[in-house]
Amino acid sequence: MRTRREKLFFLHGKKSVKTTTKLHNWMVTRMDKMRIVICDEAKQEAEGYAKICRSICERCDATVEIKIYDNSSELLFDLKDDAFCALMSILIVEPEGSFAEIPAMARQEGYDGLILYLSHSTLPERYHQAFDTDSYNFVQKGTGIDELARFQTVFEKAVQTAKHLDRQYVVLSCGGEYRQIDIKDIYYFESAAEHMISVEYRGGDFKFPSTLNNLEERLSDRGFVRTHRSYIVALASIGHFNFKELALNNGRKLPVSRTCYAGLKAAMDKWKI
Repeated sequence: MRTRREKLFFLHGKKSVKTTTKLHNWMVTRMDKMRIVICDEAKQEAEGYAKICRSICERCDATVEIKIYDNSSELLFDLKDDAFCALMSILIVEPEGSFAEIPAMARQEGYDGLILYLSHSTLPERYHQAFDTDSYNFVQKGTGIDELARFQTVFEKAVQTAKHLDRQYVVLSCGGEYRQIDIKDIYYFESAAEHMISVEYRGGDFKFPSTLNNLEERLSDRGFVRTHRSYIVALASIGHFNFKELALNNGRKLPVSRTCYAGLKAAMDKWKI
């Protein structure tokens, strides 16, 4: 069963520059919040399990947002949004009824988080589906002491797993357009204009509203370093450098400022260890 995933940053933006600061504050809050989605046509049962989930998350000191879907059409629409999959930590599914194909579809849409099957079903095919979608676990529904105790145990372990997942992707947005980019594919971020950043990565580039100071704070422990007032560069993409410029592995050259050189050298020395 799945025990790990690569969690995503969500750097959200709009075209309006006036909202930039508020969006950054919102971004930090969202990154620290665990989103749990429960898919179950039996809404009353789902609400009961949601109450248990909130209690466990509170005990685990995990800030949580829980959303219940009792029909698949609304969820299918949301799954098309990269940001939705990016922010979802745990997907709990009752595979009977219209949600049977949801775990597989979520994987197809790029969701790589925890999936927990919660069902009355004992059909072997449901267990096979759980295995095929790399699910975290399969738990039988029930109101008995043993069934509830098992759900609580499994869910608490899932929460602890989700809390310690590595963030390896960024999800960027601008004007309703989203890009999900693998961290290892990013070459550098460049200040493109006032409150606008351009990210260069393997496969293209994308502009979104933010500031380099904000990105530097969020990415400094993710293998990125400030090399110039206009650039933040991925350490893994640097081929060689001196006190005036650096050359990326793809041959592209970028400037290095005097004030950033010492930090660049220290970061490279530490990164190579």
